[in-house]
Amino acid sequence: MPLKAIFVRIRARARFSESKRGAYPSRAQDDGANTPMISLTKPQERPLQRLPNDRRDIVDASGIDYCTKNNSTDRNKGKFSDCLKITSQIRDLDFSSNALQALPQDSQQSGAEARDQSLHGAAFNFHPTSNLFANSSRFVINGLEVNMVDTNHSNQPVLQRLIEKGRPEAIHNSDYREYPPRCSEDTRASLRNDVLQWRANPNREQRLRWYMGPAGIGKSAIAQSIAEELGGTGYLGGTFFFSRPGLINDPATVIPTLAYQLATRNNTYKQIISQRLVDDPLILNKNRSTQFNQLIIEPFQIVATTPGALQDPLLIILDGLDECKGTEAQCELVQLLLDHAGRIKEFPLLWLIYSRPEWHFRTIVSDVDFPAACEKKEISINDAEAQADARRLFERELAKIRKQYEGFLPADWPSKQDVDRLCKVASGHLGYVSFIARFIGNKEVGDPEKQLLICTRIASGLGVDGGTQINPLEALDHLYGRVLSDVPATILPVTMQILSASLNIWHKYVQLVRDQADYLLLTQASYYGALRSLHSVLYVPPPSEASSKALHFYHASFTDFLRDPARSGKFHIHGGTEDLDSVVQCIRWLGKNNYTSPNVNAHVLGFADWFPWNIAWDLPNEDLTTFMDEMESFDFEKLRDPHPEHFSLFIRWLSTRAPPNKLLVRLVDKPPAGTFRTLSIKHEVYTEDFGDWVLDFFPDDKSKESPLSLHFLLGVSTKLHVHLTLREKAWS
Repeated sequence: MPLKAIFVRIRARARFSESKRGAYPSRAQDDGANTPMISLTKPQERPLQRLPNDRRDIVDASGIDYCTKNNSTDRNKGKFSDCLKITSQIRDLDFSSNALQALPQDSQQSGAEARDQSLHGAAFNFHPTSNLFANSSRFVINGLEVNMVDTNHSNQPVLQRLIEKGRPEAIHNSDYREYPPRCSEDTRASLRNDVLQWRANPNREQRLRWYMGPAGIGKSAIAQSIAEELGGTGYLGGTFFFSRPGLINDPATVIPTLAYQLATRNNTYKQIISQRLVDDPLILNKNRSTQFNQLIIEPFQIVATTPGALQDPLLIILDGLDECKGTEAQCELVQLLLDHAGRIKEFPLLWLIYSRPEWHFRTIVSDVDFPAACEKKEISINDAEAQADARRLFERELAKIRKQYEGFLPADWPSKQDVDRLCKVASGHLGYVSFIARFIGNKEVGDPEKQLLICTRIASGLGVDGGTQINPLEALDHLYGRVLSDVPATILPVTMQILSASLNIWHKYVQLVRDQADYLLLTQASYYGALRSLHSVLYVPPPSEASSKALHFYHASFTDFLRDPARSGKFHIHGGTEDLDSVVQCIRWLGKNNYTSPNVNAHVLGFADWFPWNIAWDLPNEDLTTFMDEMESFDFEKLRDPHPEHFSLFIRWLSTRAPPNKLLVRLVDKPPAGTFRTLSIKHEVYTEDFGDWVLDFFPDDKSKESPLSLHFLLGVSTKLHVHLTLREKAWS
């Protein structure tokens, strides 16, 4: 009877006499997935201990090579000790007799009986190329067990195990990703072509490319388009699209998912890992480094040396790596790829990664040991191509909407002015225009004209309509909310303080990272730690550039999100308190720093020393209580000589507006006795204004003349004597 495969397990002595040189079995070569095999292995039911101790010339199934401890003389004599699994290819196998029967597994024969048990009346007819026990005579097999397996299906359970351990939903063409984002034919063309040319270039120097870009700009669409384009060419090895909202983010599922896809694309690789998982079923329970080496790297090293097994390298795509669960796991996966790519120059796999520019990723790529065989590239939303792509995409989508509602829209819809305004706000942010276009064309609403009006309102900075709460950027805002939600609760107040300072119009004077951190009284570690989760929406210069560069928001939609309470909710930054926030922060900075110290930040000092006295007297009434509370604890003795005009106005305002019980400022008749520090200020006022100044300080005495000498005590717990000299001046 013809069989597709037969696995023969032997637990007895193999005796050879009159064997000729070269008659022992040789390693079988895999020439295809469906080649029948015959494998002689030891059954576990009949251990070696039952054989005579003096005759260990048995066939042992350890699965590597044959007879590693036998010299050629022993082999020619038919002695096989410490042998391993024997595997031989056969084309046709049949039996000339029906006398072949398996030894019952429940046999209780003694060792002697087992040794004497021989197989009679059965003849093996092998294909001549099999060479199994060729040129041997008087060959006896004791204790034969025969298992017949169809190798066409023998590796299916192995693939099923990979599926169970993996995450099929992460594959680019899974039903879970039925409507994935993808590029139009003419969008992001240069980025996609760059990848395709790199893959096809046999002289490429890099084996890994890592594209980084801000949140929501279309990285997944680029990855999806490349995967689909290569999917039908045979050059795609596998894909894994991480998704935190979809809970497709378990790092333990990455390697099994990739191994499954690679196995479906290359038969040689499939046979190798199938055998490995049979030999060691616990591979999938080992750590990721072991899995990566045993299921990916080592098998493909064998594939690379197998003639005809693989002509061109396969590309593996990992998208959204930043959404993998845990920064440690993200870094581990990256490091596995970098170490491999940097160590092995020629290998049949290429790697393509897409991610946000998270802080821990930037740390990796900025390391001096970053492998030369790996290349990091930035995806910009501000270059000319990105902006042209965004406009082209938006106009195309609007044209589709216009066609769908033909006859229901004004002849000039949409106006060029509206398109220009939205494209200007979008810049090169493809995600932004996609969300806007989807909102305008919402078929459930069925009113593109009204939807476009809502979008232009937001683009003009008016925010979401508080009455309707309709938000065309809801998907983008959800993304921004997730980014901020990743900030630990203990750190979030500092994070929001930095964001608020960056949005504050007055803080343009202290916008460099070093100055901003100093101004906010934050250490370098605290400052950078608070921004650790925001690298996908905010460019944070490294410490080496802190003295020359400022924070930079990747896109205006994030700052709009922060300023609009209807969009940002608990993350809202109130723009109406900018003056108060800046005044209070300046006062706190002045109170904490010694302006005479050589280490004082002169840039921040210059801002803090003039801003509060120039702005405080213009604060609205609702902010006065907060300001006065801050002034009550301020150490005026630390105040250096401020700008005369600004501080004179501040003294005048404080003496008339400060609550009497605060005792922040008191007018005295003469200089105080004791160790008070004296601050002398001269201030000139026009003649027509001089009388108003006098009335503010002496409401019952209008006889005061210029020059007028005034003495004030400032502060509660600490005192500063201010000697203010007022002098009239005429218009020239």
